[in-house]
Amino acid sequence: MYKVQRADRILGDIHLSGAKNAAWPIIVAACRCEEDVTVTNIPLQLKDVTILVGILNEVGFRIEMTGTDTLIYHNSEKQTIEYEVPEEANKIRYSLLLLSLLLQKCNRVELPSPGGCKIGNRKYDIHLESLIQMGAKIEDDEYISGKLAGRFIGDEMTFRIATTSGSENVILAGVLAEGKTIIRNANTRPEVLDLIHFLNAMGGDISYQTRYVEINGVERLHGGEYRVLSGRDEAVTYMILAGMCRGEVKINQFTCENVQTDVDLLRKIGVDIFEWNGDTYVSAKNNKLKPFSMATAPYPGINSDMQPLFAALAATIEGESIITDMRFTDRFQYVDEFKKFGMEIANYSNCAIVQGGTPLRGTKVVSPDLRGGAALILLGNVAEGTTEVENTYQIDRGYLDICEKLNGIGCKIKG
Repeated sequence: MYKVQRADRILGDIHLSGAKNAAWPIIVAACRCEEDVTVTNIPLQLKDVTILVGILNEVGFRIEMTGTDTLIYHNSEKQTIEYEVPEEANKIRYSLLLLSLLLQKCNRVELPSPGGCKIGNRKYDIHLESLIQMGAKIEDDEYISGKLAGRFIGDEMTFRIATTSGSENVILAGVLAEGKTIIRNANTRPEVLDLIHFLNAMGGDISYQTRYVEINGVERLHGGEYRVLSGRDEAVTYMILAGMCRGEVKINQFTCENVQTDVDLLRKIGVDIFEWNGDTYVSAKNNKLKPFSMATAPYPGINSDMQPLFAALAATIEGESIITDMRFTDRFQYVDEFKKFGMEIANYSNCAIVQGGTPLRGTKVVSPDLRGGAALILLGNVAEGTTEVENTYQIDRGYLDICEKLNGIGCKIKG
């Protein structure tokens, strides 16, 4: 449980952790290299990261976590890799990437159904259809069972939805496939591009444009060193907190390049954001913020993940704000929890209507998912009294040392 009290003043520096959504596919990709790989800026203490590393070690890969943010994959010709993935894989969504990994490595896979945030209909049929198109035979019942004769075969495909992990699964399959693989309507968000940059650094041959990825299969990937990009979702969370508390924060060693749409909206709302010397400065001190309307969209639009946080910001702004989610219509499970603060918010289908400016009071709430849980913590910083947030497991999946970081800028949170 996290206990949060109203913050008197938000002011200070934030040091970001590595992006977990970038780290996951890169950790999996490292296991296809034929030499040792060292990856830095990995948020090692995040539960989803430790679960993934534990699963990979359990099936036979040798991955060492060292220091606070470094992971080393030790390649060995003597290692024996098992194709049956343990049940723990059903706790994380990105276990789906083990499909392409183990089909190439073992020519077989038995994978439990994936987990992750319960935010509505998150089908993975594009993953299966794409890998089948590239030569795998896959059945999806209680387990996802697959076989592959030899290597994947490159092909051309057009996704009906710009799926992130689906794009990454095909990229992981295509990088060592026979021939060329083309993905149209791929998701080319920064975390996907970080995977591409990693694979190219290890000998891959991948090019891209917005929503388009072209992969020329190579025979092998060598080893090397790579640094994962910092967490942009974490950065936007602290930007929104500064806006809600009318405070000031400096986000160290972070630029707005990969969150420009989020930043543009925050600036229109009235939050001052500028970059200097490689850092980002955020201030809403003495600013009168304006209500807003927003809709989520694939990158470079605002990610669906972030809409609960923008809804929390809307609670602190007098007037009506409208939050529309174009991807996950069930990502509004947080609405009932928000109402416990005394917030005026209504959910109709895929949108939330917020009547902001109502005084909020501390209460007991339950984190529905990762970003919804973070939004509850943010609301606790502007509500009178004490807020108790339960099911903190969801928050800890995506925010490393959140209590330490928030207390360092003036918040009052215990956990």
